[in-house]
Amino acid sequence: MGESPKKARTDSGLNVSGAWARGVVNAFESLGLDVEALCDKIGIDLGTFTDTSGRPPRDALGRFWRGALAETGDRHLGLSAGEVWPARADHLVILLLTSAETVGEGLEASLRFQELLSHGRVLTLSEHPVYHILQMHKIEHDLPVTVHEVEFLAVIVMKVLRFATSGRFSALEVHFEHPYRGNIQKYTRAFDCSVLFGRQKSAILVDDEAWSLPLTHRNQALHGELRGVASGLHAALDSHAFVDVVRDRIKLLLPRGQSSIEAVAAALHTTPRTLQRRLQDENTSFRALVDAARRSILVGCVERNQAPDEIMRHAGYTNVRSFRRAMKRWNLSDIQ
Repeated sequence: MGESPKKARTDSGLNVSGAWARGVVNAFESLGLDVEALCDKIGIDLGTFTDTSGRPPRDALGRFWRGALAETGDRHLGLSAGEVWPARADHLVILLLTSAETVGEGLEASLRFQELLSHGRVLTLSEHPVYHILQMHKIEHDLPVTVHEVEFLAVIVMKVLRFATSGRFSALEVHFEHPYRGNIQKYTRAFDCSVLFGRQKSAILVDDEAWSLPLTHRNQALHGELRGVASGLHAALDSHAFVDVVRDRIKLLLPRGQSSIEAVAAALHTTPRTLQRRLQDENTSFRALVDAARRSILVGCVERNQAPDEIMRHAGYTNVRSFRRAMKRWNLSDIQ
């Protein structure tokens, strides 16, 4: 029997559901990738990703994605993996969606308990005068989330919504923060709608007609029972929400040179003493979170081949020597 969700979460920080990890493994296998050899290469036991009752670390799955990218050389790995992923209601969160009355009701219910499947609130809903916005967030630990993971998530969401409506669902538009990377036909085939790049947010835009579509497998009695089960499991899952909020705020303030505990505490409407105490309760510290945020930013900037002055600014460094020491400490490329 696998560890309880709370124990696994506490031991490893940001963790993803074993069911999600297994879905990624299956998709890579369908693409012809030798996942066992890949796990050996990156130094992770394949069982970490195939135990559907477990919760592997998000960063371990991030290393798995990077290893698969290196092996395949597929510039659109997320889209390719999403194309072969079979849509089915094989997890409580997806069952919550498919058993609701409408697309909108199903999304609201499933996203309420999404931490049971993801490693945080990676999807949120917001309103617009013309459409509904399903926004995708990159919740990171030490490793930045790759564009391939974001695109994979977007494809999966679209496939689940089509499955839930027997193919009737269609999005208004899909937006990505990252720039266009070529092969628009592949994006059009994956999403069957306009896909725009370099936008402020990564999101799926849904109009009222699609939002109100009745679901094929709607069952209010079952939906009510599933909500009760999800509520109990969700309460037992330590979401580390406060640590995630602090980490995100640090990443936002670092490029502005405002990474002191006083600045972050003020942004969160609390005191430095309270902030430090709450972080200690989560077995971490403000300094550790700043350190991890800087490493995450540096890794991401290096992978995007950004210029040294840009990297320094994003990571909040004003001293070149401190910047170079950090690059050396984390075995990153020595940028001239």
